[in-house]
Amino acid sequence: MADTAASPFAPSPAWYHLAPGSLVRGFGLLVIAAALGVQLDGVLEEGYISLIFVMAITIIGALYGLGVALVCAAVGALGFDYFIGEPKWELSFSRPNDITTPLIFTFSAMISGVLSGRLKDEARQVSQRNIQLEALLEASRGLQRASSVHEVTLALHDSVEAQTGIAVALHAVFQAPGEPEAGASALAHDALASGRDWVEEGSLSAFPLATAQQTLGVLLARRPEGTSLDHDFALALARITALALERIHLADQLAEAHAIARAEELKSALLSSVSHDLRSPLTAINTAAASLLSYGEHFDPETSQGLLSGIVEESDRLNHLTTNLLQMTRLEGGPGGLSRSVLPAVEMIRNVIARQMRVDEGHQFHIHAPDGEVPIIADATLYDLVLTNVIQNACRYSAPGTSVEILCRAKGTMCEIAISDEGVGVPPEEQENVFERFYRVARGDGAPRGTGLGLAIARGFVKASSGTIHLSSPLRDGKGTCITICLPIARSEPEQNAL
Repeated sequence: MADTAASPFAPSPAWYHLAPGSLVRGFGLLVIAAALGVQLDGVLEEGYISLIFVMAITIIGALYGLGVALVCAAVGALGFDYFIGEPKWELSFSRPNDITTPLIFTFSAMISGVLSGRLKDEARQVSQRNIQLEALLEASRGLQRASSVHEVTLALHDSVEAQTGIAVALHAVFQAPGEPEAGASALAHDALASGRDWVEEGSLSAFPLATAQQTLGVLLARRPEGTSLDHDFALALARITALALERIHLADQLAEAHAIARAEELKSALLSSVSHDLRSPLTAINTAAASLLSYGEHFDPETSQGLLSGIVEESDRLNHLTTNLLQMTRLEGGPGGLSRSVLPAVEMIRNVIARQMRVDEGHQFHIHAPDGEVPIIADATLYDLVLTNVIQNACRYSAPGTSVEILCRAKGTMCEIAISDEGVGVPPEEQENVFERFYRVARGDGAPRGTGLGLAIARGFVKASSGTIHLSSPLRDGKGTCITICLPIARSEPEQNAL
């Protein structure tokens, strides 16, 4: 807070005010003038010596104001008559000069005192305006950078309160944090209801934050005790604050509109992307089931078994697709939706490979675990799904008979899981895009195609688990892809207590 005693926002003391300190200093100057006059008496004529008193009274008025100058003029007139005027060493007002001298002294005191007061008032006003302009400029810069109501409040505090000592706060602003002090709320509501530029009650003033379209709230300003508030300055501050809040409000609305548009775009992309993937298994299931119902008694056991197997496979495919969609939606809700627990990383890899081997007998799987079992912290459902997606991709895009290598080892505080295949690989220019939702690498006709969600889910899961994921391709002879996932290792209880 600014020093009230030295603040240019403190009202000027009345120029006739008799401050004790100023009065003592004025008497001191008068004594010096009287002593000088006594010493020069006999050397200079009486009229010249009176000029010494006039000069002293003029200086007193310029320094200490009209009140002190008038008192010193009266005392000086008595002193001049007693020490200098004839007859000396006695007070006498029998001559015309005895009346003229006090009048001249009083006139000099009035002129110098009034001019001094005006100059001090003008200097104070100039200083106040300079501080106000600096505060407005600093506030404008801070408000331009502000992107929230909280940042607007900080900008006002750093610029206005720090320089002028005027405490400011926002009330009834959209998304405004906190509650105003007692009594401020009622004054703010009065300001909103009155339709006036400001409402004042004691040291607290309220200024509506009005724009061309709406009133966004109220700026509350509390001046320090013993100071005055320049309402023109406060109104200018309220206007630039209202513009900043309007900009933030419009930016929020624009961001919300973009989010809605993005959601609609995502919804359209989702429907467009998965419609074929949903339709294909449903069509196959429907066809196989209809054939069995209509002609099942004419089919040999091998044909019937093939149709039933097809129904099971397509059902599994449909279930896998819907699981991916549900887990993708879950990840978009943020890390708070994950259920973390300690999981055996190697054991769960073995379980996923065992399931994959039941439907894929053409690939060879090799697990390398040089550190044995590695406990990790992760969501069990998503970890299983990510392993399934990555291993299925490795099998889908590599030829039957090739190998899929899985390495699981501890690396510092992380568990590194690297899944490598001997497939066609991913072109360098598309390696970043494969982690985007619904993105599929362009391949030749007849090439297998996924849903475009597997690696997107993997990246979302790893990010939410405070891990990393990386793709390397090609590996050897222009072929092969390696997906490397790093997840936090579960610490033992002594290690956790040591942190």
